[in-house]
Amino acid sequence: MNLYKKIIIFNAIVLILSLILGGWIYFQFYKFVNTPASLEKEKVYMDIQKGESLYSIIKKLKKEGVISRSDWFYYYIKIKGCAKNIKAGTHFFYKNYTPKEVLKELLSVSIYTVKVRVREGFNIKDIAKMLEKSGYDANQFLLLCNDASFASNLTGVDVTTLEGFLYPDTYYFEKHEKIKKIIDVMFDRFKNVFHKITNRDNITEEDYKKIIIASIIEKETSVKDDMPIVASVIYNRLKKGMLLQMDSTVIYGIKYFDGNLKRVDLRNRDNIYNTYVYKGLPKTPICNPSIYALQAAYYPKKTDYLYFVSKDGKRTIFSKTLKEHNRWVRKYQKK
Repeated sequence: MNLYKKIIIFNAIVLILSLILGGWIYFQFYKFVNTPASLEKEKVYMDIQKGESLYSIIKKLKKEGVISRSDWFYYYIKIKGCAKNIKAGTHFFYKNYTPKEVLKELLSVSIYTVKVRVREGFNIKDIAKMLEKSGYDANQFLLLCNDASFASNLTGVDVTTLEGFLYPDTYYFEKHEKIKKIIDVMFDRFKNVFHKITNRDNITEEDYKKIIIASIIEKETSVKDDMPIVASVIYNRLKKGMLLQMDSTVIYGIKYFDGNLKRVDLRNRDNIYNTYVYKGLPKTPICNPSIYALQAAYYPKKTDYLYFVSKDGKRTIFSKTLKEHNRWVRKYQKK
């Protein structure tokens, strides 16, 4: 066989192999585009910022399990030539979306989803304001939250309010979502955290007391490491029959608080949340606590501390005696 024929045969083999390889790649790529990353029909919400890079978007999709291959999804978008048409905003996907469906959602205007951020320490009035800003009926929300029958049926405990049971988190709701559904979602999130801490689903009267304590902890300090020590102070004072004397509870009971807690407020017996004049715990939580405050309420640190004072709003200084406590108060709070 002469050289010319060998070259022809070699080129033919290369061509055939290239066609086979190309066909295989095309088949695999087509299969990828039309195959979901998961069979789970689970919603995934994702924020896309204005000007966010395609690489960043794809990385988040892969991390959330929405796509199985970031490289092929990148090439898919490039082949389509629509990278610049991806819309900023909040998008939601199902994990059983195909890459074709994921791209369709990325290119659509996000008009159905509302993002609501409930911060640690928000009370139900704070949440109502957030919902109102997002277009929901704040009055209906407050009515349901303060409906004793509704609250008791939902929690399984004899309570008068849902204060303390609406877990602080970032939520995504449909624009026309019903208020009851919004409350259900927030309560379900609380139940998940509660189960993680207690390994139980049923909430008891004793749990309710701990939720009240957790709400006080949440408002008294934002430092995670200090929370179990603040919890110990609360338990120590309750055990000794001392007044809790927590400013946060007094503030919760003031209808229109202007940010300035006065001496007259600390002596006001009309305020049933005033732990400067009433012994024991307030009748309800004073906010919706985080997992860290809840953990502190269930697992307080063992100490002999009976007092604490905030140092520059950052760290907390703890004391065993009133004399020592007054010294710290003069140093850090007296002007």
